[in-house]
Amino acid sequence: MSVVLSAAALSLTLGMLPSAAADADRKHGTRAEQTSLSREGYWPLDAAPGGIAPNVEPQGLPLTLNGDSWIYQNDDIFGDAALVGRGELRLDGDGDWAATSAAPVSGDGSFTLAVRARLAAADDRTQTVLSLPGSEADRLAIRYQAASGKWEVVVTTKDEATAPQVVIAEEQALPNDTPFSLGDHLAVVFNASAQELRFYVNGQLSDTSTAVDSTSWTASAGLQVGRSAINGEYFSGSVDEVRAYSDAADRTSVIQMANPMSLPDL
Repeated sequence: MSVVLSAAALSLTLGMLPSAAADADRKHGTRAEQTSLSREGYWPLDAAPGGIAPNVEPQGLPLTLNGDSWIYQNDDIFGDAALVGRGELRLDGDGDWAATSAAPVSGDGSFTLAVRARLAAADDRTQTVLSLPGSEADRLAIRYQAASGKWEVVVTTKDEATAPQVVIAEEQALPNDTPFSLGDHLAVVFNASAQELRFYVNGQLSDTSTAVDSTSWTASAGLQVGRSAINGEYFSGSVDEVRAYSDAADRTSVIQMANPMSLPDL
């Protein structure tokens, strides 16, 4: 059974008071700087020789391109700019995606996933940008939900096809599908010790984008870029700057990630 909650229902069901997220965000913003994150993957998507997009982390897993996915490179000063840096991953929504061979973060502890994405069109198709699959369900998915016309994060409570889901929708920032725009930066932060899930859009955290989450099961398959391995929901548009950390990033780090520039040391 899938349970999709509105922002108001989510607040009541998960015990999240509207002011709590803002207060917590201010607290995180004023605490001591987070000096380091355990980065498991950073894929700038500037090139993919042989269909393999390298990971900046020396021992990190690369992304393998599948279907007709390809890396667009701006080699012409009069050409279209990539979302960030020299290149971006382009997907047509018809069976294209990229994936790692194993999960860069397990999903049963703290983690941060981030990506910059621009929809080709905010149309009537639900489209997944990033997902961490298990055998029967996505541990987590970041997607455009056609029914609401909004970005959302979906957490499945168990690795079962009929397990309930918790959905956190961004209520303020609508997806930017304007051609040649920078799209949107999307980041999910899960703090296992606090049992807190946060969804940032363009570095901002709205009052309805924080929820209590006690879900804890291990993703068993690789990170999917541009689809859900369970439900399809292929993404049509451009993807760039994919990041994975096995820590909960603080607010300052997320704001840095949201800057439209390559930051290989972050």
